[in-house]
Amino acid sequence: MTPPLRRRRLLAAAVPGLLAGCLVESSADAGSDGGSEDGTGPSADDAGSDTATDGDRESLSGDAESAAEQTDDGNPPGEVGPDGAGLAVTNVDVLSVTDGKYDTTVLAVLTVENAGRFTYGTVELRADAYATRPSSAEREAVGYAYEYTHYPADDRFTDGTRRITVEISFRSRSTRARPDPDWYEVDAAIRRAEPV
Repeated sequence: MTPPLRRRRLLAAAVPGLLAGCLVESSADAGSDGGSEDGTGPSADDAGSDTATDGDRESLSGDAESAAEQTDDGNPPGEVGPDGAGLAVTNVDVLSVTDGKYDTTVLAVLTVENAGRFTYGTVELRADAYATRPSSAEREAVGYAYEYTHYPADDRFTDGTRRITVEISFRSRSTRARPDPDWYEVDAAIRRAEPV
């Protein structure tokens, strides 16, 4: 019984020694990969902050140059996002709710205002329908639809307002709300617009 115990003691003593050697080597390697020995080299935080600052300067200068080019050329961009379009949905009226055998359709009219400096030929928006109850703040999302409106050359969307009709269809079993305009609400927002 004595020899096995001795082997176990030798192994138990050898393992911490091996681990200690690994730890010393890894810490030594980490120290050699770091800055200079006197500690005067740049730290990782300093390098990261310099890079971020340079990146910010480049992006700001790039934005300023693109804005200047647009001002000089006077040509509208091919597409404008929601933030820069100058378009906003100012009013939504739910006209009717039709309950078919399987699907329910909400018909709404959206009032869109163009307060920007561009004239648009195409406008894309998204409308979301919510089932609710009269005099209740609670509502349930039931469906959505994307609406593309194209304005011909003789009727471009300049300044002022336009009315856009949208239909949102969804499964009738998605809600137990009554097929009544007072039981539905619609939210809408501009997704993109194409100036001309």
